[in-house]
Amino acid sequence: MNHAQRASAAYRTASMTVPPLHAVVMLYDGVLVRVRNAGIAAEQGDWARQFDEINRAVDLLRGLLSALDYERGGEVARRLQQTYEANMKALMRSVGRQEALEMSRRIEDGLRQLRNAWAQIAGVPENPSPRAAVPG
Repeated sequence: MNHAQRASAAYRTASMTVPPLHAVVMLYDGVLVRVRNAGIAAEQGDWARQFDEINRAVDLLRGLLSALDYERGGEVARRLQQTYEANMKALMRSVGRQEALEMSRRIEDGLRQLRNAWAQIAGVPENPSPRAAVPG
């Protein structure tokens, strides 16, 4: 099974077990975990693990991409397509680079904003940045 098939299968599996909007949020959560792990691996100089985590994140982004409904979503769907594709390219460009941790953090922050927007629509809790200050 190739990457596109695995991505589509991941979305279909998730959407069969939970409401579709929750499945979207779950896929974003998976992407966020993988992007964070890729950044940590890069910081440790573990480029093989970074590459593996990025591939997994890209697979999940492809799952989100395959779920876009261009007829109903119109311009929003096209913008999400551009966003997912740009993030996939940025992730791949980060492999093995000294600034990979910072690149991963920027990607993670942007995707977290999208995830939280979907979470609001789905009525599920937001996912705060792990680097955000905790109210004391």
